[in-house]
Amino acid sequence: MTDMNTPLTILGGMTAQTFLDEYWQRKPLLIRAALPNFEAPLDADELAGLAMEEEVESRIVIENGNAPWETQQGPFRESDFESLPEKEWTLLVQAVDHWVPEVQELKEQFQFLPSWRLDDVMISYATEGGSVGPHYDQYDVFLVQVSGKRRWQVLAPEEYKDSALANISLHILDNFPVNPEIDWELEAGDILYLPPNFAHNGRALDDDCMTYSVGFRAPSMQDALTGIRDKLCEEINAKDRFSAPETEAREHISHISEDDVSYLQAQLTRLISQPDLLANWLGETMSETKYPEFLAPLNTQELDVAFNNAIQGNTFIRPGDARICYYLDNKKNQMTVFCNGESMNLDNELAPFVQAITDQVEFDFSGLDLSQNNDLEPLVRFFIRQQGVIELIVPE
Repeated sequence: MTDMNTPLTILGGMTAQTFLDEYWQRKPLLIRAALPNFEAPLDADELAGLAMEEEVESRIVIENGNAPWETQQGPFRESDFESLPEKEWTLLVQAVDHWVPEVQELKEQFQFLPSWRLDDVMISYATEGGSVGPHYDQYDVFLVQVSGKRRWQVLAPEEYKDSALANISLHILDNFPVNPEIDWELEAGDILYLPPNFAHNGRALDDDCMTYSVGFRAPSMQDALTGIRDKLCEEINAKDRFSAPETEAREHISHISEDDVSYLQAQLTRLISQPDLLANWLGETMSETKYPEFLAPLNTQELDVAFNNAIQGNTFIRPGDARICYYLDNKKNQMTVFCNGESMNLDNELAPFVQAITDQVEFDFSGLDLSQNNDLEPLVRFFIRQQGVIELIVPE
């Protein structure tokens, strides 16, 4: 992880610690010339080509289409683009970092934040006047202006009412003011950071306006409760029941007393007061790959071949869609490693090895001494099986 007190170009010379103390999940930050020499790996035509692929999530928003804020879902055909109006439309392509390694490299520049919190990089291309309407996101986001200019107007959560335009699939706020206090124009290389629930309205000021949205995962507490409940119920203890002692606070045979409620609260608190269980839910959830259907499982023979290639020195890489994190239980001297939604337990002495996997992109496993730790071979096999690392096939 980045030295928290080192000035970072991507933060405009600010240190990561200052950013976390003053801005992270608190207030917006406009960073001028944060990426002054960034070369967009995709132009508009290539982004449109990606949106034509069956496995890629994409949509087009037309402010004044067949209906107000018309939304079309991909995959698209060439004729779909040919029929678009000249202005006021936006193409959005989700998780481009999964398909384009150069976009993944941009995401790596946000290593001053937990990698398992990062979600994906969405790219939006807009013609002049293009917008998806004033809205808010329930997660942190960095809006990277890659080409063209975009005007961003921003409201704090207390400055707007959460009421949306009727009969529209998008959640577009119906009370966004014309002249909010925060009104910034971004040029190529600028970045706007927005905390969760800050309403924002972005509009392209010229053609060829391209913005990368680096978003973060933020599961709801309801999702957490549901997931933790499911984990608790994997093994049912039929003897663990509501059995509150009788209380003098009961006023009548039909009265549920405060003591009864306090007893239930204490028992539920006991059930969720299990750090290992909470860590397992968090690790598995935050490491879930966005597109599990594209993870082709290896059979035993394929896994053996890949592992032998790894220890013989073949180059392996961490793919852009690999999600890896870990949890240390120092009392048990044990760690749990999570990769793409699955986990394994091992000795916490291997934490530096896991850290190296998450900090680097390319690996040479030939120098590993497998006799040094009995968990080392199973861990390498786990990463290969879960496709946290894959063999780099170099064409001859």
